[in-house]
Amino acid sequence: MNKGWQRFIGASLLVFAGLPTMADTLTDAMRLAYETNPTLILNRAALRATDETVALARSGRRPQIALQASGVLGNNAAFSGVATETYSASLNASLNLYDGGRSRDAVEAAKTAVLAARASLENIEQSVMLSAAQAFLTVRRDQQIVSLARNNVDVLKQQLQAAEDRLAVGAATRTEVAQTRARMAAAQAVLAANRGALAISAESYIAVVGTAPVNLAYPPRLPDMPGSLAAAEEIALRTHPLMRASHLSEKVAAIDMRRARNARQPSLSANVNIGYRDTYLGGANITPGSPDSSTATLTLNQPIYTGGALSAAIRQAGATLERRMAETGNTRVQVRQQVSAAWYQLQIARASISATRLQIEAAQFAYEGITEEARLGASTVLDTLNAKQEVLTAQNSLITAMHDERIAAYSLLSAMGLLTPENLDLGIELYDPSENFDRVQNAPIRTFEAGNVLDNIADRWQ
Repeated sequence: MNKGWQRFIGASLLVFAGLPTMADTLTDAMRLAYETNPTLILNRAALRATDETVALARSGRRPQIALQASGVLGNNAAFSGVATETYSASLNASLNLYDGGRSRDAVEAAKTAVLAARASLENIEQSVMLSAAQAFLTVRRDQQIVSLARNNVDVLKQQLQAAEDRLAVGAATRTEVAQTRARMAAAQAVLAANRGALAISAESYIAVVGTAPVNLAYPPRLPDMPGSLAAAEEIALRTHPLMRASHLSEKVAAIDMRRARNARQPSLSANVNIGYRDTYLGGANITPGSPDSSTATLTLNQPIYTGGALSAAIRQAGATLERRMAETGNTRVQVRQQVSAAWYQLQIARASISATRLQIEAAQFAYEGITEEARLGASTVLDTLNAKQEVLTAQNSLITAMHDERIAAYSLLSAMGLLTPENLDLGIELYDPSENFDRVQNAPIRTFEAGNVLDNIADRWQ
C-alpha cells in the first residue's frame, strides 16, 4: 500500500481511536466550501458582470460626447505644388430625448435580470452547501465502515489463532481452521475495498471543501422537518430561489416584449457639434484661430418600413416570453419532484434505521447463543462465523441508513430553498451582491481595479 495513502487512512480513523484531537464539524466544512469553492467564485464573478448591464442600459439615457481630430498633409496644384497642412477638430454631443420608453424599459429589464441572477446564485450556494454536507457525511460513513471492517479482521485473526491452537491439541479440525482462514481473507478483501471507498469519498470532500478530511466530528442534530409532504412543497414553491429566478426571468421577457413593440414609436434626439479647422499653405496659417462651424440639430425618426425586422423582433420576443412562462411551469414541477423525492427518501431511511436496530439486536443475540452452543459442541465454527457476519452486516446497514437519513434531510432542506448560508448561520461574513451593484449601477467612469485582479490571478497560480 502507498505510504501516503496509509498516512491518510490512519489520520482519517483517529476519530474512532478515542484520541483527544480537534474535530472538524459539518459547519466548518460548509464554511470552507462557502469561502473557497471555485463554483461559487466563478458565479459571483458572473453576477458582477451581470451588474454591469444596468450601467450599460443607463448609459443609453445619458449624453454621449465624442472628440474627433485629424491632420492632413498634401500638395496644392493651384499653388505650384506648395505643401498644405490642414488640421481639424470637432466636439460632438448627442442626447436621446424620446424613444418610446425603450431606454427606460432597458434599465428595468437589466435590474430585473440582476435580481434573477442573484436568485440563481442563491441556488448555486445551496447546491454547494448540500455537496459539502454530502461529502462530510459520506466520509464519516466510510470511516465508520472501515473501522468496523478493521475490527472484524482483528477478531477473525484472533479466532484463526485460537482455531490453530485447538488444532495443535486435537480439539479442532483442519476444515474449521480453513473456514476461519477463508473468512479472514474475505474480511481483508472487504477492508481493502472499504479503504478505497474512503479514499474516493475523501477526494470528493477535497473537491468541494478544499481541504482533506482528517478528524470529522459527529454531525449536529437535524433541524425540524415539515409535518407533511404538502407543507414541504408549499414552502418550496414560496421560497426556493429557482422559483424566484424563473418568475424574474419571465418578467424580463415581458419587458423585452414591450421594448420590441415600442420600437415602432418615433424617437427624438438632439445633437450639438462644434468644429475647428486650421489650414497652412507653405507654412503660413490662412485660417487662424476661429471656429469653423457650430451646429445644433434635432432629429426625429419614425420607422415606416424596416423590411419586416420590427415584426420579426416582436414575434421573437413573444416566443421568448412564452418559453419563459413554460420554464416557470417546468421549474415548479422540478421543485415539487425534488421535494417529494427527498421526503420519501427521508421516510425510507428512518424506517430502515428502526428496522436495522432491531436486526442488530436480534443478530447479536443469535451470535451470542451460537457462540455458546459452539463451546458446548452443538454448533460448528461455520455457524459462529456466519452469525458474526450477520451482526457486521446489520451494523453496516445501520451506519448507511443513518447516513442516508441525514443526506435526505439536507436534500429536503435544499429542495425547500432553506439550505442557504443565511439559514445555516456559518459564523462568517457572507458575500453581499448588492455591494458591487451599488458601486456600478450608476455607470461610474472609474474602471475596475485591474491590479487587484492580477494579484488574485497570481495568487491562484503560485
